[in-house]
Amino acid sequence: MDALMLRFLQGYIRDTFGPGVWQDICRKARLTVETFEPMLRYDSGLADEVAGHAALVLGRSVDAIWEDMGMHLVTSPGHEGVRRLLRFGGVNFGDFLHSLEEMPGRARLAMPDLDLPEVELTEIAPDRFDLRCASPLRGTLRVMSGMLTAMADDYGALCLIEPAGPDRISIRILDSAHSAARPFDLAQPMG
Repeated sequence: MDALMLRFLQGYIRDTFGPGVWQDICRKARLTVETFEPMLRYDSGLADEVAGHAALVLGRSVDAIWEDMGMHLVTSPGHEGVRRLLRFGGVNFGDFLHSLEEMPGRARLAMPDLDLPEVELTEIAPDRFDLRCASPLRGTLRVMSGMLTAMADDYGALCLIEPAGPDRISIRILDSAHSAARPFDLAQPMG
C-alpha cells in the first residue's frame, strides 16, 4: 500500500505544485529516488514520512495534503480511469457508498498483489453512513475522505464527510440532487 500511496503522492505534488517542489520534498526526505513504482515494495510507513516532509515544504497540514490527493485521484484528467471505476458503483451517491465494500476485491481481480484496506459501511439512516477503513497508513482515511468528497461532487450530492475517529468516516447526505451530476456513460468515450 505504501508504494501506491507514494506514487499517487508523487503525481499529486508534481501535477499541482510542479516537479521542482517534488524534488525539494525528496531532498528533504533524503530519498534515494524521486519516482516510485506502484508494484514495488517500500519500507512500511515511508508514505506517511514523505507526506510529513511535503507538509513542511508546502506549509500545509498532512491531513490536508492527503485529502487533496484523494480529490486529485478522482478529478484529475489523468486519472479518468479511477473516476470511471468508482462510478460503476451506482447511479447515485448512496448506491456508490454501498458498493465501496466490493472495491478492494474488484481491484485485486485486476492487480492480485494490491493490498487495499478493507472497508465496511454501516447505514445509520437513509442519509447517514459510517464508513470504517482500517489501514496501517495514517493517511489512508484522509485520502478516502478526499475521494468521497470528489465523488459526492461527481454525483451532484451535497454531503458532510468528516473523519469520526482513527479508522472511521462519518457521511451525511444533505441533498442527493444538489447540483447536476457530471455526465457518465458505461461505454468509454471514443477518441
